[in-house]
Amino acid sequence: MPVRRALRIVLWSGLACLLLLALAAVVLYRGTQHVPEFYQQVLTSTVPAAQQFQVGDALERDVLELHNAATKPGRWEAEFTDEQINAWLATLLPRNHPQALPAEIRDPRVKISADSVQLAWRLDSERFEAVISVQADLYLTDQPNQIAIRLHAVRAGWVPVPLTPILEHVSEAARRAGVDLSWSQREGDPVALLRVPSRHPEFRDRELQLDSLELNDGKVSLSGHTERRKVPEG
Repeated sequence: MPVRRALRIVLWSGLACLLLLALAAVVLYRGTQHVPEFYQQVLTSTVPAAQQFQVGDALERDVLELHNAATKPGRWEAEFTDEQINAWLATLLPRNHPQALPAEIRDPRVKISADSVQLAWRLDSERFEAVISVQADLYLTDQPNQIAIRLHAVRAGWVPVPLTPILEHVSEAARRAGVDLSWSQREGDPVALLRVPSRHPEFRDRELQLDSLELNDGKVSLSGHTERRKVPEG
């Protein structure tokens, strides 16, 4: 093969590779800019903007009532909707807890269905902008008061992303909030394990037991009971 022809083949092959790489980069970038449909829906809440603060505040009161009920002997239960949670995320979280999330994360929202929870937020950093979405299974383990959150289908737009930075953010947020969080795996998926304290320092003679946690379309329900226990003297 003449040298000139061989050089032309090498040149055109190189150009073709560069064009393919450029096309792949464009497709990948556009993929990261895709906004999941569920995220678009929950951003446009059915709760009017003027009422979101009241709905978020009502959620905080419901959580406080649940806490108070769980400190008393007997059965207790509660139900929270994703509309309530999203109203709280949109209004009270940034106002009352501005340091709860890293600066580059904003507008977190959730959608609860019968078999999973979808979570998404905008990631706005100096190098990268996208909507990050996570699908998770939520259930009780066979250990007392332990909630498992199995994470899978983590994407920037529709492009899969490495989990390590996400897990680091979650661990740091849990640490700042004083949440008992550990990690496990299930079929290759990371599983966050949250431990609900069975006893409160102010109520040492009472033991809390979380009995059920159920997901339904648009809501999460939980129930449990609190028993009075003898406190060792001394």
